[in-house]
Amino acid sequence: MKDIYESILKLKYFCQCHESRISSSCQITLAELRGIKAIEEERDISCSDFSKKINLSPSRGSRIIDSLVRKGFLSREIKDSDRRSMYLSITNKGKKIKKEIGREQNDFELILETALNNEDMELIRKGLKILEKLMETNIIRR
Repeated sequence: MKDIYESILKLKYFCQCHESRISSSCQITLAELRGIKAIEEERDISCSDFSKKINLSPSRGSRIIDSLVRKGFLSREIKDSDRRSMYLSITNKGKKIKKEIGREQNDFELILETALNNEDMELIRKGLKILEKLMETNIIRR
């Protein structure tokens, strides 16, 4: 089982390096990158839901939000229905960088697809889904 754990760590490291390259090319931090990826273009999201979605404390999430608002990727507004809550939406500038991030991710997947046949890709997808589900249920239990 140790070899599986080591492989997961290597994949994590590889993905982190890839994310770092994307964030550098977009001139944003890794936390900002994850924040932009978490925002859906069609929906507003509360600041607390944003923080939960990217697994940050409310205070750390607030700092990321402030930075993304300052850079013009997100906008904040108060909804009339609940004047105590701020809601975030992605700006046109944010949509543009989100598309750039998506292109980078698609390029990465294209590299995998050209190196592997369809059967291998399907096996990898199934295996990753099984691992993800197991990890999620084990984290929830603890």
